[in-house]
Amino acid sequence: MRILFVCTGNICRSPVAEHLLRETVSHGASGFTSLTVGSAGTAGMTGYPMDDRSMAFLDNHGIDGRGFVARRVSRRLLQDADLVVGLEKVHVDRCLRTAPTAMTRTFRLHQLAEWHRSGALTSLTQLPHVRHDLPRVQHDHQDPVGFSSTHAYNALLDDVAQDVAELRDLLAR
Repeated sequence: MRILFVCTGNICRSPVAEHLLRETVSHGASGFTSLTVGSAGTAGMTGYPMDDRSMAFLDNHGIDGRGFVARRVSRRLLQDADLVVGLEKVHVDRCLRTAPTAMTRTFRLHQLAEWHRSGALTSLTQLPHVRHDLPRVQHDHQDPVGFSSTHAYNALLDDVAQDVAELRDLLAR
């Protein structure tokens, strides 16, 4: 399975989500042997490194994010992904304009996490059958680029990390 996280610049949120989920895979958690994780940005800052604050967040979690290079989302990336996970509704909308065929496999991170937390979704294989019956989820993981407070930036990434953990659990089923 190939998972693609998508945010705006691909330097803050989506690389953190990518690295957090990849860390699960690299430690050989059962059920994740064939999982590939990547990220991209709708206005991707192609060639840029990860934001220093995101890098520090990963460092605090014992994850090495050095060597990460941002890229822009493309039709090919979206077509190749089995699951596209946007950090905000605007990312999902942009992905669907770029690759309308990805509609049945493109969701927001917080959506998937909330559906799993509530018990409304216990497996990704259910999605095609129950997607129209799932409750609406309004919350998004807003863009932290303009955050002046390190505390606020890290709090946002803590929320992303919690939702990635829910996604991991959902994927494990």
